[in-house]
Amino acid sequence: MKRSEFVRKTPMARGSAGMARSTIGRKAAPRSKGLGQMLAEMLGLVRKAVPKEPTLLRSEKHRRNVAALPCLVTGLIGFSQCAHANFSKGLSIKACDSLSFPLSPAAHELHDRSGINREERRRLELVYVDRTRAELIARNQWTPEIEAFYQRAIEPMKQAVGVLRASE
Repeated sequence: MKRSEFVRKTPMARGSAGMARSTIGRKAAPRSKGLGQMLAEMLGLVRKAVPKEPTLLRSEKHRRNVAALPCLVTGLIGFSQCAHANFSKGLSIKACDSLSFPLSPAAHELHDRSGINREERRRLELVYVDRTRAELIARNQWTPEIEAFYQRAIEPMKQAVGVLRASE
């Protein structure tokens, strides 16, 4: 294996200032508005960019509050984890934090990886989420912001469980 430095055979091309041409560190010149943009502004057709509201709640404080509750399966106090419902999530995307509930590590593993069929797991998750919500409301740890995300996230879950019940 050759262990010597790489030496260029041809020198780099030089720019007008005598420096090597490189795009590293250079910024593009600012562009002026085009004719279409100027016309749209004059006609009042330009809309201001409004940032989208987040669709999923991400709150470490809420997850800690949930984990502080006793496990819903075993009743163990102090060893709970914040488990998310296995509903409306995708690759590397957790469900909304408002759809979380406390489970012990063993119960969490069993819930996520066991052979519980989908219908039963969804029914259990709906019960767990509602019990967690009731407990956090009783402790005054359920904020209006969490409630708004909960109402938006729970409807599709309830519909899915309702469809499953209707098909039986």
